[in-house]
Amino acid sequence: MNPSVSLTQVQTNKLNISPQFMQSVHIMHLSSAELVNYLQEQSVENPLLDIAWPTLDPGKKIRLRSQALSKDSEQDWLNNVRGPEETLEIMLLNQLQLIDIPDKIRKIARYFAGNLNEHGYLSVDIHEAGALFHASIEEAQSALRCLQSLDPPGVGARDLRECLLLQIGRDRNASPWAYRIVSDFLKDLAGGKHKRISDKLNISIEEVNHSLRYIRSLNPRPGLPYSNVSQKYIVPDAIILKRQNGCQIIMNESGFPTLSINHYYQQLLSGNECKEAKHFLRSYLQTANGLIRGLEERQKTLYKVIETIVQEQFAFFEKGKSHLKPMNLKAVAEILKLHESTVSRAVQNKYVQTQHGLFELGYFFASGLSTDDGMATSAESVKERIKTIIQNEDKRNPLSDQQIMEILVKEKIQISRRTVMKYREELKYLSSRLRGSC
Repeated sequence: MNPSVSLTQVQTNKLNISPQFMQSVHIMHLSSAELVNYLQEQSVENPLLDIAWPTLDPGKKIRLRSQALSKDSEQDWLNNVRGPEETLEIMLLNQLQLIDIPDKIRKIARYFAGNLNEHGYLSVDIHEAGALFHASIEEAQSALRCLQSLDPPGVGARDLRECLLLQIGRDRNASPWAYRIVSDFLKDLAGGKHKRISDKLNISIEEVNHSLRYIRSLNPRPGLPYSNVSQKYIVPDAIILKRQNGCQIIMNESGFPTLSINHYYQQLLSGNECKEAKHFLRSYLQTANGLIRGLEERQKTLYKVIETIVQEQFAFFEKGKSHLKPMNLKAVAEILKLHESTVSRAVQNKYVQTQHGLFELGYFFASGLSTDDGMATSAESVKERIKTIIQNEDKRNPLSDQQIMEILVKEKIQISRRTVMKYREELKYLSSRLRGSC
């Protein structure tokens, strides 16, 4: 076999994506708050990029070079960083330090403290935890009991029943029959079968109702107030005002800075300085110009998308949620002659303020249900109709899902009882039986 070397020419298709394009895509995807942070970061990294932040006086802007901020400056972003908040886990770990227990039990209890969900419930199996620490099931149970003895009451429970029982067991003023009712008759209580509980425990209906009022005062989600979820403030990207002859779209750019190229470095580029310096600055110039163009393109595309949404969903902006109609990304993309992915990025994490409230742009892309006349109505408008029906029902005789379905069918909306139940639960309404017992 004689090895040989030869040159061949092969034609292939290859997609080259420029950094500027990737940056433009990234900018389009960001929310307003994220975009402001991103622009600040870019101004710090890029010496050619100047950033002018708006002040309280709309006719005046503070012009800053991020690198020029002094350590003691009032603009120092470190002064505005919030300190760490005490989470549920940290609070429990601090309490565990004060309890005299064996180190092995403490380690397992610390592990449990780090594996609670946002409601304060244990999200791991105690058998697996015991095996992880080479401990017996008795040691794992002891560690769990230790955790459950801490504040807030009910923390470390594995289900609702245990959560309520932990709180009742620690309350000296608990209703006398509350523990027994939660322990043995929780399903009957939820189903409104008070007479059955009364007969089984041989107590009066009044005593059952007294226990029910006490049980309702307990906290079914003891960890929720301590959940480490930072509060987010949503700033609308646009404000849509209803006018006599249509809707007016006002893009909200009040919090956005103005970007420009630094004049000093721009002069260096046009001068006779060394080539190495020019090459260094030219790369930053290209990035800065790409960022400025990308920001302009983002605002133009976002305006076009919002304008199309207003045109397609005009009935919503005029009359409210019940008039939202089905719409998808593909339809908007075809109208604007854009790729569907571009529209998708444009609507993600973007909000508009309307006379009916603040809405994420994705809200307007609603799925639909058929009607008898061949038209379609959005799922959100059907939910709004169900909400209205339940709010206006006779509170002493609530409507069942079947009855709500029949009302909607009479209104020519094709919907099943299961879909009514699904929408009702999404609206946070109880079943008719439970609504009647409240």
